[in-house]
Amino acid sequence: MKFLEKHSLPLLILCLLVPLAVPYPITGYIATALMLVFIGINKKNPLLILFIYFPARPLFMELNSGLTYTGDLIILTLFISLLIERFKRNDWSISRYHFTVPFWLFCLVGAVAGLTHGVGILPTLFELRALLVTFLLLYIIGELNLERKDIFRFLKVTLIFTLILCLHGIVEKIFSRTVLLPHAWEMWNLSPTNRMRIYGAPGNPNVFALFLSIQLFLSFFLFQALKKNKFIVFLAAILLSGTLLLTYSRGAMIAFGFAALVFMVWTKNKSFFKYAIGALGLGLLLIYYPVLFASSKAEISAAVPMENLVIGSTPTSEHEHALSNRFSEMFSDKTLHQSTEWGRLYVLIKGIEIFKDHPIIGTGLATFGDSATLSFPSPIYQEYQIGERMYADNQYIQILVQTGALGFLGVFAFVLLAFRKIIISGNGTFAVFTFCLMSAALIAGLFYNILEDKTFTLFFYSCLGFCLQKDIILKD
Repeated sequence: MKFLEKHSLPLLILCLLVPLAVPYPITGYIATALMLVFIGINKKNPLLILFIYFPARPLFMELNSGLTYTGDLIILTLFISLLIERFKRNDWSISRYHFTVPFWLFCLVGAVAGLTHGVGILPTLFELRALLVTFLLLYIIGELNLERKDIFRFLKVTLIFTLILCLHGIVEKIFSRTVLLPHAWEMWNLSPTNRMRIYGAPGNPNVFALFLSIQLFLSFFLFQALKKNKFIVFLAAILLSGTLLLTYSRGAMIAFGFAALVFMVWTKNKSFFKYAIGALGLGLLLIYYPVLFASSKAEISAAVPMENLVIGSTPTSEHEHALSNRFSEMFSDKTLHQSTEWGRLYVLIKGIEIFKDHPIIGTGLATFGDSATLSFPSPIYQEYQIGERMYADNQYIQILVQTGALGFLGVFAFVLLAFRKIIISGNGTFAVFTFCLMSAALIAGLFYNILEDKTFTLFFYSCLGFCLQKDIILKD
């Protein structure tokens, strides 16, 4: 038993990797079962595995369908086991979690509204799972006795894993999505605008960008804490920054640019400013432009016989100024027209129309542009002439349509109470970082269904749980 406890993390990583090498569902099921067993031996390491699993979950699922619900089962098992332990000892601090009640009320309003508007039980449960699975991490981490060394162990392991994902994404970019990707992903019919972006293991450039943005923040904490190998962490930050730029994710960059500004103003931390500017500047010079050059050269080499290439010539690419173009085109007439026809403005206009008809409790979960409507038909789409597989990409209008004013007030109350909880937590710089994460979420909600993003909520609810710890985690 001591051997298993001491070496549980390498064994858990092995459990996650073997099903990828032996891609049969049964190996995924067995690996998941083994990981659940480890929860009884050491709860911290299965928790750490979640920070490897969720950012790469789409790739894991594509390679082995037996890993589809691994993360969900780990979270549920951790939550139930902690619940049982605390009730046996009668020491669950329920009062610490009163601020989460409005969020549960929001979910309840959405579920009731959906059932009254003809949504089935299965789609309702599907969407509740999307909203609540990572939310349980708030309670799990709030109750675990995590120490400072555990936090920095998490930071080191997740940074190493993020570097692997960055290298994988760069290979994807250079070889135009023809190397190290599942065949089904290679065959995706992407527009030229999206094809130039790194999708990475998350299978989505926006999700990947949010993940990399969080990791850049966390790498700074690691950089400050380490007495040795600081330069290695800074080199990692350069790679993260360059890969982030290659996702061309405007929403993520705007959201976390604002979060970084809040962090700098609040903490007056000059080291963070130098670290961020240095990493982004060098990431642009050492990663972004060289990868574009290599990608252009690979494209030309694939299209033109080698003997026809002029030695010493510099290949040109239509993506050379893609980063600046992405931002300059945000409010162009063409972009606004397309957005009004079938994009985010269309969703906003249609959402306001539906909200006017159902202003109190909305139309219910699984009815408008959420993950459930991608798998189950919505009962309101035909009435409002909405095309199938429409995704809202706007958290605010989705909440208003699906849960009405009551649900929106519930989420608003949760945000205010969470802000207050963070500020009074006494966790110094880490509390400020969590505040910045929530600020980024409020901005990102304009562009994404941020509450359904497992990768972002994984980190945010975990950080919120850390702020509930009795001991100070990171001090100024």
